[in-house]
Amino acid sequence: MLRGTGVAVALPWLESMSSMSRSVVNAGEIAEHERPRRSVFSMWGLGLNGRDFTPTQTGKNWEETTILKPLSHLRDDFTIVSGLKLTHSGGHGGDRTFLTGTSTHDAGSELRISCDQELAEVVGNDTRFRSLVLGINRGTSFGNPQDNTLSWTRSGTPIPAENRPDVIFDRLFRSENAEQIAARKAGSARTASVLDAVRDEATRLNNRLGQADQRKLDQYFTSIRDLEHSMAEDLAWLDRPKPEVEPVDFGEDLQALDPQRQKKSTFDYRRYQRLMYDVITLAFQTDSTRVISYMARKDLRDGTYAYGTMGCPYGYHEMTHHGEDPDKLRWLTKVDTWYSEEWAYFIEKLKGVPEGSGSLLDHTMLVWGSSGGTRNAHNRTWLPTMLVGGHKLGVRHQGHIIKEDDYFGNLWQTMFGFMGAPIPQDFQGGEADGVIRELV
Repeated sequence: MLRGTGVAVALPWLESMSSMSRSVVNAGEIAEHERPRRSVFSMWGLGLNGRDFTPTQTGKNWEETTILKPLSHLRDDFTIVSGLKLTHSGGHGGDRTFLTGTSTHDAGSELRISCDQELAEVVGNDTRFRSLVLGINRGTSFGNPQDNTLSWTRSGTPIPAENRPDVIFDRLFRSENAEQIAARKAGSARTASVLDAVRDEATRLNNRLGQADQRKLDQYFTSIRDLEHSMAEDLAWLDRPKPEVEPVDFGEDLQALDPQRQKKSTFDYRRYQRLMYDVITLAFQTDSTRVISYMARKDLRDGTYAYGTMGCPYGYHEMTHHGEDPDKLRWLTKVDTWYSEEWAYFIEKLKGVPEGSGSLLDHTMLVWGSSGGTRNAHNRTWLPTMLVGGHKLGVRHQGHIIKEDDYFGNLWQTMFGFMGAPIPQDFQGGEADGVIRELV
């Protein structure tokens, strides 16, 4: 920090802060182990047209397919993993199992923490935001057939997703004045006193309950502890200035950036998605967070409007149930190719930010994954998957590999290793039994 009278300004990471530094003047380099390691877990519901996505060859010299053509020039930066499965996915229930591994849409099933939050507990303590939870729709939608979020707390509570790039930008970078900071501190103090009172009362109640109710109360206590921890983190960062970045041009009509308030005929998905990727890049570049979950396309109602402004006459869900209709198949491939163009934009964005002897992409892992298989609509096997980036983290990209019948959780377990995070107990509820060895 640079401190003056009543002023404190955050410094960026300087080479003189490194363990390899010999002096402020002769800084040397930042050691690779000191650079932040980052992960993005993104889910694209409903699968895609696997016939025009999956390469017929394995290895680094896979033949370019129609949907992968926009990404072909980046092939050294990613690995396509075919054959992974989610035991409890299939149909339209993959959203809640994608990062948890468990069958949490079933009545009576145990809600559990998602792996992004397990990772954030390990690597997120040095950043203002332990994680960012994003989606094409905001909120949780808990209680509905499909959720809006991929992320769950340790107590099994869904974490609301944010879907407005301008709101995310403000949260990351908008400075608060002294009055606003004081108001937030006062609000936290009031909430803390309420939590204390509730916890004390619950403790007295616990002694009079049966075992089943005690278990429910224990989950409630865990929820309170989660909230208290989150409040404490927030307070610790209140007096530290946010990073200063160049403003992003979101346009005058901010409502147009909210998919939930738009129609298929008016929602400019391409502009929206690129703004989301721009803000995510800034979040990583400023080390505001190191873990992001992103439900970029939902199961059932996709939320993206499938490029309606670019002429697509169908909803994405409708196209996945094509019934071999050649027009729907043609449009499905065209739309999937457009999605690939936006994913290529994101990869290139991260690749274009220098960091050390590499780039931001080299220190970041991105997953493009789906809860719906490629062989038929919404299968729970042969899930289309791509791991991107992470060269400096040790990822050894292989082009295209087939891991038929491997758990999807094995990919998460592999990423935990690259992030330097221990594998939690009962990881993925048992839906992981190793790593993808070709990548390590």
